[in-house]
Amino acid sequence: MSMMVLNPVYHLVDGVLDEGLSFVAKYVEGKLECRIIITDHDGHIHYPLEGQYSSKVDDVFITIPPQIAGREYYYQKDNGCLYYRVRYDGYSAYVIAQGIPVEKISHALKVLIETRLAVKCYFAKPRKENEQFEKELADYLFGNSNASIRDIAKRSENRLEMDRSYFVTLLEAEEGFGTDMQSVRSYLCECLKRDKFDPVPVVWSNTLTMIVPTCANQDRLDEPFNRRDMMSYKEVVERRFNLSLSQGVGRAYPLNDLRKSFFEARIALTLPGLLGRKSYLQKFSKLGIYYPIFSQSLDDIKGFCEEMLGKVIAYDEKTDGELMPTLRKLLDSNVNMKSTADSLFIHVNTLYYRVNKIEELLGIDFSSMNSRVNLFIAIKVWDTLKACGLMD
Repeated sequence: MSMMVLNPVYHLVDGVLDEGLSFVAKYVEGKLECRIIITDHDGHIHYPLEGQYSSKVDDVFITIPPQIAGREYYYQKDNGCLYYRVRYDGYSAYVIAQGIPVEKISHALKVLIETRLAVKCYFAKPRKENEQFEKELADYLFGNSNASIRDIAKRSENRLEMDRSYFVTLLEAEEGFGTDMQSVRSYLCECLKRDKFDPVPVVWSNTLTMIVPTCANQDRLDEPFNRRDMMSYKEVVERRFNLSLSQGVGRAYPLNDLRKSFFEARIALTLPGLLGRKSYLQKFSKLGIYYPIFSQSLDDIKGFCEEMLGKVIAYDEKTDGELMPTLRKLLDSNVNMKSTADSLFIHVNTLYYRVNKIEELLGIDFSSMNSRVNLFIAIKVWDTLKACGLMD
């Protein structure tokens, strides 16, 4: 008797390994005489494939009802949809039987339970391999590992090619917009694929990194797209997930120099936020005066900051002083002494004392517009490097 119960399970596992999810779906459709949808944890449809040929990205996704959270299955009475969860490696896939009458729920669940191992086999193995690849790539970019990008590319199943150029773009959700960046990742990848780009995504903390191949006929390295501006992708994702994104875009480089594009995208994502902007798309090549500064080597950029601010930073480190925070507030307020003193909760005379100390340490005249501009730029460069974890 137990063999009869297990036979369909083995039969489905064998079939999914040979023919894919369509084998499982057709088995269920034949048993239940209903339409079947199979999705991953993001609601990305893996069967049927009709949506893959639609011009609308939303046709490839469905919304998984939140009521299934913590449950093995959920039944929607209004449309007769029965959602069956298949857990794998901390994620979930869903087999959805449509048009199931209430009286047939028990029978439908028995059939869906038979599919569990086969569906798990389909999703689990490539997921593990892909996660290992993305982890190595994330360590290479964010952790500055000593791994070779050539070795990482070999494990990418030709998603990264040594003879192609790529650019990096980074996206972050603005504060107050709670969202699952994995879902954003899945949706944005589909958007890019519809325009014939095959991105390599990496989620690190709350940052989504997209490594995108450039067009074969693209000549200008600072303009990777020649058909659609990157802003349109950002706006589509924002509408889909009801959130606000900020985005930085690096220039295109051969794969060997991928870290350069990553560095540029990180700067382009971080600097505008420090300048008070929100929900922006910033290309590195459009950073104005900061573009030539950040185009230098990291050692030269640090040298610029050290030359402009080093003595003030050293003074603060020795005395637990407040010169750098004071200078930052003062310049951000357009040198309004009263508002700066109020924001720092100090007397204006204390502020004048600190400004005099800054002038003494740096050998400058703070009333000079040239000095103010140079200090403002230097502080923003310094703060950007600190925010990116690039300063000791």
